[in-house]
Amino acid sequence: MSAKHLGTVGCIGLSLAAACASSPGGPAGALEPRFLAVHNTLAAMGMAQTGPIHQGLLAEGREARVPLDLPAGCTTAVAIGGDAMRDVDLSLVDAQGRSIAHDTTGEPEATLRVCLDAPGPYTLVVKAASGGGSWVAATWQGAIAPAASASAPVASASRQPVGSCESPIPLAPGTVPGSTAHGDDQNTGSCERSDAREVVYELDVVQRERVVLEVDAHFDSVLYIRKDACGDPDAEVDCNDDAPNGGRNHSRIERVLDPGKYFVFVDGYNQETGNYKLTLTTSEVLSLGQVCQKAQLLAVGAPAQGSTEGRVDDASASCGGGGAGSDVPWRFEVPARSRVRVTEHADGMSPVVHLRHVCTEEDSEIACGEAGVNVHDAAVVRTLEAGSYTAFADARDRDAAGPYALQLETSAPEGDGAPGDGCGDAIQLPQGHASGDTFAARDDLSGSCGGAGAPDVVYRLDVPERSRLLARLGQAESQQLLVVWRHCGDRSSEVACGRDVDAILAPGSYSVAVDGAAPDAYGRFDLSWSLQDLTAQAGACAAAPVLRPGRTVSASTGGAGDRFASSCAGNGLPTGSDRVFRFSLAAAATVRLSLVAASFDAALSLRKTCGDAPGAELECKEEADVSRRTTLQRRLEAGSYWVVVDGQSPNDQGAFTLDFGLVGGK
Repeated sequence: MSAKHLGTVGCIGLSLAAACASSPGGPAGALEPRFLAVHNTLAAMGMAQTGPIHQGLLAEGREARVPLDLPAGCTTAVAIGGDAMRDVDLSLVDAQGRSIAHDTTGEPEATLRVCLDAPGPYTLVVKAASGGGSWVAATWQGAIAPAASASAPVASASRQPVGSCESPIPLAPGTVPGSTAHGDDQNTGSCERSDAREVVYELDVVQRERVVLEVDAHFDSVLYIRKDACGDPDAEVDCNDDAPNGGRNHSRIERVLDPGKYFVFVDGYNQETGNYKLTLTTSEVLSLGQVCQKAQLLAVGAPAQGSTEGRVDDASASCGGGGAGSDVPWRFEVPARSRVRVTEHADGMSPVVHLRHVCTEEDSEIACGEAGVNVHDAAVVRTLEAGSYTAFADARDRDAAGPYALQLETSAPEGDGAPGDGCGDAIQLPQGHASGDTFAARDDLSGSCGGAGAPDVVYRLDVPERSRLLARLGQAESQQLLVVWRHCGDRSSEVACGRDVDAILAPGSYSVAVDGAAPDAYGRFDLSWSLQDLTAQAGACAAAPVLRPGRTVSASTGGAGDRFASSCAGNGLPTGSDRVFRFSLAAAATVRLSLVAASFDAALSLRKTCGDAPGAELECKEEADVSRRTTLQRRLEAGSYWVVVDGQSPNDQGAFTLDFGLVGGK
């Protein structure tokens, strides 16, 4: 569609309105008042109109092409639509048809500014992107005066790039409107498939600061940031699709950025495009040195309450994924060489606590902890020399922040004494589970597998019948081990030593110690154990039914009782009710056992001796297929063997079928 134009105007302000009101070239007989305001503003900014004023009518989706002969230097073009025009799109193309500038807004006014190295022919393309009706456009030349008002309608157009990596739009704090409908599809973010058009902004960060970027869009927006290399996906700093509580049309990134050049991408999910508003907010961030100077004192005793909300990730850690969450330093004093424990408790995040000798120096880290006996705890236990230290309350996940409690405890290097600290002070082992602490205990005992020089606590275990002891250390604040004696501390009567214990015990009293694997290993621990009466095994083994090749056995574990322990069930704790079977091989053969337990989770154990003696079990399987069939196949030498059908937990019992066969008939 062609465009009409008026003659060159040599007036400004209201005289322009008077001159144009009677012009026959305008579709409505008068210029749009907003255009007059823009003309006056640009003139006040020291710019001069060049060429004619162009006007026309456009239906929605149609465009007008205005030939321009532009000189070298900077040119500003403005197009304004009438009342029915909701979005006017303005772009400038060169003689080869390449777009060299376009506006990025979704408004009825469009402005672009381009600085040319040489004169030449160009085309100004005015498009009715949304709505239709009248439009007016013109061009101006000259530099924008420094004293120009920041509130002028085109002040932000003093440099109007196209919003691509080659020509990003400068971004400053505040809110800017835009539309991805005019962008390029050259980039995508890591957090969501973004095959849509995007608009690129350039953000220069001159000092470390907190940056908040928010997009409110009329489409499913995707927001991402890259540093230094605009077109390199590996340069991505952060990406967000749907902001928390913001819905699909809202994206938000909040990061602390170090000085440098960043590129901000407003993109769309899949191929969605549309109008948006991008808001940038920045705030000052203290340096780590300043934060360390303000660190509070952590005193021995009750936990100190705090929060990492509003803080940043100042300090990295050697554990817990580097401690990528927000962190807070606390200073503490050790007046004399001592055992030290620092515990961080945080319900809403995965805590990480790390100690430094010098708050600002990463290389001065002394210890790092990401776990404790509680899932919400992280603890560090270490013997420290007298001096000043810093403890960081931190978190594993990036940007994680929230309330926490930090506690400092100390004890003498040799221990101050604790319950169960020695054979004469042994504690009766609680049924099934014990939680203890060797932090203040002394070193009284050791086993064949370690414990020399490390604090320990002792429990007493009474065994009424011949039984199998299964014991395991779970969550602990340091590396610890178990030692079992018939006579406490007597190496010659040691029954077992290690982190896990599986031992057959005759009737009598025993001592069970939790000891450190190294002199500096102490702290809280969880101990799980079970004692399985083996007297019932003898009768079950003697009465075990015989399995014959090709025959299916139908039986039930219901009410049989837990007489056997299978290695692939129970995780060292009591298993379910069980049944035992036996078979004999006259010659070496490959056997196949198939168990179907339709109503419970079963385990299938193959043994060379019937009882639970260590080494008796040859293989254990508990993985069932979709038909709840568990299959075990193994080559065996001639001899007698036993098969135990067990429940994986105390509540697992019920009917089953068991097939026994020889593979290949041999």
